[in-house]
Amino acid sequence: MSFDIFRLFCFAGMAVIAGGILYSVLGYRGKQGEKYSLLNHFISELGEVGVTPSARVFNLSLIAGGLLILPYIVGLGIKFGSWLGWLGMLAGLTAALGVIGVGIFPMNKLDGHVKAAQTYFRAGLVMVFLFGLAIIFQPAQHRFVPQTANLLSLVTFGVYAFFLFMLKPPPAARDPATANSLDPTVVPVRPRVWLFPIMEWMVFFVTLLWLFGMAFFI
Repeated sequence: MSFDIFRLFCFAGMAVIAGGILYSVLGYRGKQGEKYSLLNHFISELGEVGVTPSARVFNLSLIAGGLLILPYIVGLGIKFGSWLGWLGMLAGLTAALGVIGVGIFPMNKLDGHVKAAQTYFRAGLVMVFLFGLAIIFQPAQHRFVPQTANLLSLVTFGVYAFFLFMLKPPPAARDPATANSLDPTVVPVRPRVWLFPIMEWMVFFVTLLWLFGMAFFI
């Protein structure tokens, strides 16, 4: 099967997720009647059923988009054809299943939601790392991804790593506004500019950029 078919799954999945998020942001109304802000709202708040009228669209877009991206991740593993590529594929499939899980378990089901979200973040970090190694160790005679593509992997890995550090920092470095929780009620008053959700949005944007870049380079 041509890799172009797998690439189409990637673009379709990205479009569904991005479209669902954009629609949900525009239609969002929070518990205080506030509009959505990327500066102090978590992504998952878009899917809080019973709070915002566009929640179901957001959740369905994650489920559908995650399912569409699954074949693309398999295609990456097939394309590399190395043990690093296969391990990266397994991590990528786990990350995509985490995205689907976030859609199935919205913030109303917080325990399942947090587990699904953490699965995505951790598996996403491992996926980017392993595929980055797969790029480095491509056989010279079959090199199809330029080494410069790993600049994108390096940035993406750094954003994931920093966000995960914020998610669960060492005890001495913990702060109420960056506690080990994806629950926005962790702080009594939502800051106007809150680094934690901003970094979560950064993870989202660099992931889209990484997926697009891999599809472009390969």
